[in-house]
Amino acid sequence: MIPSDRRAALVGPLFVLGYCVINSLKSVLEGSLVQSLSPEFIVVNSFALAQAFYLLTLPDKRGLLADVRRCLSDVVMLNISTAVCWLAFLYAFTVLEPAVVNALINGLVPAITILLGFRLRPGVKALPLEIAAAAGMLAAMGFLLLAAFRGSSAIGEISGGALVFGVVVCVFASTSLSGITYYTKRLGEAGMTVRQILATRFVLLLVSTPVLLVAREGYETYTPRNVLAILAISLVGVIVSIYLLQQGIMRTEPITVSMLFGTNLLITYIAQFLDPRLHQSGETLVGVLVLSAAMCLGTWGRWRAGAAGPAAPATTPPPPTEPLPERDAPARTDP
Repeated sequence: MIPSDRRAALVGPLFVLGYCVINSLKSVLEGSLVQSLSPEFIVVNSFALAQAFYLLTLPDKRGLLADVRRCLSDVVMLNISTAVCWLAFLYAFTVLEPAVVNALINGLVPAITILLGFRLRPGVKALPLEIAAAAGMLAAMGFLLLAAFRGSSAIGEISGGALVFGVVVCVFASTSLSGITYYTKRLGEAGMTVRQILATRFVLLLVSTPVLLVAREGYETYTPRNVLAILAISLVGVIVSIYLLQQGIMRTEPITVSMLFGTNLLITYIAQFLDPRLHQSGETLVGVLVLSAAMCLGTWGRWRAGAAGPAAPATTPPPPTEPLPERDAPARTDP
C-alpha cells in the first residue's frame, strides 16, 4: 500500500498528466483548424467563452480585486506569458506538424525552466539528472529539425523560411510556457487560488487578439463544423484542461511539471493518425521517443530525490511568501 505522503505527492503529477492527454488531442485538432481558420479567430472565440465562465463562477469577486492589486506585477506577467504562449502555439501549427511543435516547445521548456529557476526560485535547485535530461532533449530537437529540413516530417517538404518561422514561434511559446509555470506557482504561494488565477489570466489575450484579427483581416464564417470545433477547444481544451494544469502546478515543482509535459509527445504522435493530411514519419517517432525518454529520466530523478528525504537547505534562502489559503475557507476553496 502506498503511504499517504506518497499518494499526496502523486496528486499533482496526475493533474498534469490529465492536462497532457487533453492538450495532445487538442493540438491535432488545432493543427487541422489553422489550415483554414486564422489563429486569432480561434483564440478570440475559444477564450472569450472560457474567460466569461471563470469570472461568472468565481464567488468572491471583491476578494479577487484585492488579491490582484496585491499581486499585480505577477498577474500582469502571467497575462503576457499566456498571450504569447497561445498565439505562438497556433502559429507554429501553421507550418509544422503537431508532434514536432509539441516536441520543440516541451523540449525547450525544461532547459528554460532550469535557467529561470536560478532567478525566480533560488531555493529549489535543478538536479544533475534533470540537467542531463534537458541536454538529451536539446539533442533530440536538433534531430527533429534536421528531419523537417530534409522533408522527412509528416508534413513533407517545407521552405527554409517556414522552418525558421516555426522554430522562432516555438521558442516564444516555450519561453512563455516556462513563465506561465513560474508565475502561477508564485501567485499560488502568495495566496491566490486556482479559480482566481484563471479568472484573471486571459485578459490581455482577449484585448490583444481582436486587434490582430482586424489588422490581419482574419475574419471567418461560423459554420457548424467551426462552431463545434471551437466549443470543444473552449469547454474541454481550455476550461477543463487548464483547470487540471493549474491544480497540478500548485502541487508540483516547476521542473517536474516541465518534464511531465513530455507525455504530450507520444499521445500527439498517435492522435495524428486521425488527421488525413499528415503522413506519419518514422524519424519524427524516433525524435519523440528520445525526448520522452529524456523527460522520464528527469522526472524520475526528481522523484528519487524526493523519496530520499528533504534536501539540504539551500545556501540562498527562498524569497518569503504568504501562507496558502486554508482549505476549509468557504470563499477561497477550490472545488
